[in-house]
Amino acid sequence: MSTQSFDELLAKLDNARDRRLPWTEIAMLINAIERTPAGKQYSANKEHFWEMLAQKTRYTRNALQRMRSTLIRGNAIADREKMKLQEILGQRALEPNALFDVLGHFHTAELFARIHSADPDAALDLLAEMRDKKVPVVRIKEILSEVTNRKYSSSAAPTFLMPKDALHRKDALALIDEHKSLLYGGDDVSIYFKRYNFEFVSIDAVGIRCGEDGALQLVDGFMFMTGSPRNNKLAFQNLLSDIDYRSSFFRHVWLCRNNSFRWPSEEINFAIDALDIHQVGIIEFDETGSEMKIVRRPKGDTRPSRYSLTLREIMRQGIPDFGMV
Repeated sequence: MSTQSFDELLAKLDNARDRRLPWTEIAMLINAIERTPAGKQYSANKEHFWEMLAQKTRYTRNALQRMRSTLIRGNAIADREKMKLQEILGQRALEPNALFDVLGHFHTAELFARIHSADPDAALDLLAEMRDKKVPVVRIKEILSEVTNRKYSSSAAPTFLMPKDALHRKDALALIDEHKSLLYGGDDVSIYFKRYNFEFVSIDAVGIRCGEDGALQLVDGFMFMTGSPRNNKLAFQNLLSDIDYRSSFFRHVWLCRNNSFRWPSEEINFAIDALDIHQVGIIEFDETGSEMKIVRRPKGDTRPSRYSLTLREIMRQGIPDFGMV
């Protein structure tokens, strides 16, 4: 596939949705296209690149990005769990795409990758079950919910979280993990809640992406703002000061607020614009913690002044999902 030209590879994606081209083949073709000289030029403009692929395949951009992300995550799992997969699948040498052959449908593979991220043992147990019989998607979703709740239930309370909000906290954290592609254009970012301790700053969660060479590509911070802080000017100024300070340590800082938070998103948005804190985004949750929306996206990728301190601390403490522990 790698010896084929950009046009030859792209032609294979023509009307992929109606032709029911396997999702793994679509994802591999996208990877191969991006490696060609013409593909590198196209992919320099991400918006144009993914829009071109969406028109060609008749899949949405989000669906295509999720396919590729799931392929990457699945291959990483296969590499990491090679010996266990050989035992589970009864293969002396793990065959290419052996994991995907068992998982089958893209949606099932995506759910499996998310389960593995939260609880590798539960994912492997599920795979053994799927090897012998068809497991309904509803049951796979139940397993994901179970392992996600276990993963987040032991985390410490977020910065502004009040006792009355604790019931919805695990749902909000799970939603962020579930909708990573809305924040990052793909699922190749791992989000860790209360795993890292920094010397000069506290943060509720971090999002990390590494390249194939293991280099850190981004480290974002997630700051929770739920509950009802005091309604006065000084309290609002202190909040803005906290946001400004934390944004100097992370590429982006995502403010996570429920819609009962004392100051509306519009007021916070106006203030951080006036203060030129460009790398801040805002995620808003509903009262039940079951839905989220992005009400502000960060406006820049410039490395902030204290970013190098964060990178060094991340590397020192290790990144489990990328094999750097």
